[in-house]
Amino acid sequence: MNVILSLMLALMPALLGQTKPDSSVSIKDLRNAPATVVIDNRSLHLSAYPWRDFMPGNGGSPLMVAVKIASDDKQPLPSGIRMDRVWVLYGEQSWDVAVRGRIPGQDQDMLIKCPNSPVCEISVRGGPMWEPGVYVDVVLRFIDSAGKEYFLQAPNQQVKATN
Repeated sequence: MNVILSLMLALMPALLGQTKPDSSVSIKDLRNAPATVVIDNRSLHLSAYPWRDFMPGNGGSPLMVAVKIASDDKQPLPSGIRMDRVWVLYGEQSWDVAVRGRIPGQDQDMLIKCPNSPVCEISVRGGPMWEPGVYVDVVLRFIDSAGKEYFLQAPNQQVKATN
């Protein structure tokens, strides 16, 4: 399990920011995403940490968001879950990013497959310059082993400033 987690951590910097927006999902639908879904009799929820880095001299980085899907019972996530896309909503504005990572030795970006663990966490980078202190809603779309899409929401997340 530590090897898989290490691979996931190694892929985090490979996750790129802005990609072609997915206009097939409306902001209204995203705001209606549930905070919990049940798959294989296991409740899953999403937590998110949006932030901008204000290290001295850089003027403030674009928005970054760490998202974590977790099982409420602390048992491993259902097998085959793959993270697909993250949306961050601020008022009527949205930023969305495809969740992809490049695995060494492969020529194409792949969906991030969650490890056999109670938690799967990734970070997305390159977002808008929304001010620290504002509240955003974060929505994750993920796909199960049968190819079914699910949406999870972590509403009212405050954008933090780090330095």
